[in-house]
Amino acid sequence: MPSPIDDLFAQISDLSTRIAALDESDPTRKKLERNRVRLRDQAASIADAGRHPESVRLEIESIQNRLAQINGMKITEGYQEKRGGKIIQDPGAYSATINRLLSEHHAEEIEQLTDRLARLRSLLDDSGA
Repeated sequence: MPSPIDDLFAQISDLSTRIAALDESDPTRKKLERNRVRLRDQAASIADAGRHPESVRLEIESIQNRLAQINGMKITEGYQEKRGGKIIQDPGAYSATINRLLSEHHAEEIEQLTDRLARLRSLLDDSGA
C-alpha cells in the first residue's frame, strides 16, 4: 500500500520526465514546473512533520548562523568613515556599493533561508515543542 509521500514522489517524477521532454519555450512547461514546486513543498511538509523537534531546532540554528554569516560580510563602516575627517565626498558610498552588491548576490539564498526558517518555526509552534 503506497503512502502519501510515495504518491507525491511518483507525481514529481512523472512531472520531471514530462518537463524534460518539453522545449524551454513551451508555454505548458512553466505550468508544469509550478506544479512540481507545489508538490515538492507538500512532500517537504510531510517529511518535516515526522522530524524530531531537536532536529528542527538544529536546522533553525544552522539557518540563523548562515544568515548571520551573510550579514557579517557587509561593511558596517569603511576606513574613510572611521578615520576620515571632513571631506566633500560621501565616505559611505564605497561600502554602500559593496553592501548593495552583496545583498543582490545573496538575495535568492536569503529568501529561501527566510522561508525555510519561517516554515520550521511554525512546525515547532504547531508541535508545541
